[in-house]
Order: sequence, then structure tokens, then C-alpha cells
Amino acid sequence: MAELKSIISLLQVILEDPWLLSFAGIWLIGYLLKEHSPLNNNLIPWVISIVGSLLGFLLIQSTLKGIIIGALIGYIQIGFYEHIKATLKLIKGG
Repeated sequence: MAELKSIISLLQVILEDPWLLSFAGIWLIGYLLKEHSPLNNNLIPWVISIVGSLLGFLLIQSTLKGIIIGALIGYIQIGFYEHIKATLKLIKGG
């Protein structure tokens, strides 16, 4: 039960902060595209950048600054995902 409460409190924090919400949204979309879609891996960074720009515009700031910030968050997410994936492989010993 304590785990459920911590998950709920984490989700509440994410939903209150537009920066965290866009970060989590981009990560989720990137994960789904990478692991569960037939989309070419060379196209996924472009899709993530576009989605990041859109979320930056909608959630962070409705200006060019929001678009740039969203694209940067998307770019960071691409490297973050690859780093986490490599770390998990290393931990598993594969």
C-alpha cells in the first residue's frame, strides 16, 4: 500500500509542474515508439523533437522559447533513454 501512495504522490508532483509533465510525456512517447512501434529507429529522434516542441509550446510557454525548450527536452530524452537502457543491460550482465 505504501508503494501505491508513493506512486500517486509522484504522479501528483509531475502533473503540477509543466516541465516535469513534458519531460515525462516525451519519455513515455519515446519509449512507446522505440519499444512498441514499427517506426524506423532513424525517424524516432525527429518524432521526439517534434513532439517535444509541441509539448513545450502547449505546456511550458506558448512562444518560440517554449518550442525551443521542448525540442531540447526531447533531445535530452533521447540520450537519457539510451543511457538508462545501457545501464540496465550492464546490471543484468548482458
